[in-house]
Amino acid sequence: MAFEQISVVVQGPVQAYQGRGMEAGITQRCLDSVRQHLPGATLILSTWPDQDLSGLDYDLLVESADPGPNQDDYCPRNYHRQLVSSREGLRRVTTDYAIKLRSDNYLVGNQFVERQQAYPLRHPEFRQFAERVVINANLFRRYSKGHRILYHPSDFFYYGRTEDLLRIWDQPLFEQQPFSADLLAGFARLKKGQVALESEQVICLIWLLALDPNAPVIHRRIAGDAAAQDYWDKFVASNLLLDEPERIGLGLRKISLRAKKRVNEFTFHEWCELYNRHCGGDLPLDNAAFWRDMGRRRLGKLPFSWLKTRLLDSAPR
Repeated sequence: MAFEQISVVVQGPVQAYQGRGMEAGITQRCLDSVRQHLPGATLILSTWPDQDLSGLDYDLLVESADPGPNQDDYCPRNYHRQLVSSREGLRRVTTDYAIKLRSDNYLVGNQFVERQQAYPLRHPEFRQFAERVVINANLFRRYSKGHRILYHPSDFFYYGRTEDLLRIWDQPLFEQQPFSADLLAGFARLKKGQVALESEQVICLIWLLALDPNAPVIHRRIAGDAAAQDYWDKFVASNLLLDEPERIGLGLRKISLRAKKRVNEFTFHEWCELYNRHCGGDLPLDNAAFWRDMGRRRLGKLPFSWLKTRLLDSAPR
């Protein structure tokens, strides 16, 4: 694919924002990395007014009024900020493909372009996107507190057809969603000790319900029933590609770097398992290597977290 067919929406604050701990110069590094690894791509910076833009290289600047932090006690505090900056940037895209990239990450390659097309098989009943959307596997959690969880993609990097990224990010604010009252009501009904959804789960549930009103709704962090788990596994297998940052060409901010992959994160190996199971793939799997690298560490850590959470979060689903 010619890189001219791709637009990159770099969204978020420039360089630093109200004590968020962004690295000095990280937005400039982000923009420069796009020029280096995607020459010819359209570069859109979507941010807020009154940012220091000196020395930054972009093709189009989108400045949106800051919607402010969320006050509903359900959505993460900066959900509307991420939604608006992503949405307004993607609405200006005129190319077939797009990237949504946070302003505190950067590219180290462009392998995601080829890899997005490398897995053509899909479940016949789970084709919510026109093509796969590539999401980095780090911070895409499969476990929390020792339990399986659903709906927890990372928000760092999304690559795919522009129409598909718009299905995720081109949305009204939360209180304007038709299902917002029901989500808030379910959240309010949580019993003492039950663990609420994490921020990424809330965001994913919102766009998933906008995409498919019949998607299973969960209110607790721990995974729902078997039907909900089956739905999510098939959705992930058929619509997404979860791959490690170094394999797709994504560079991470320092705070996200780890010497070893976290045991609670989805792995590319596990995504391949889902692809084979639900899409009819025949990808080779090195189960022995997976056990040596991840399985043993999970065995040593997850059971203790599972037991502690089970005692605290023991009310019936």
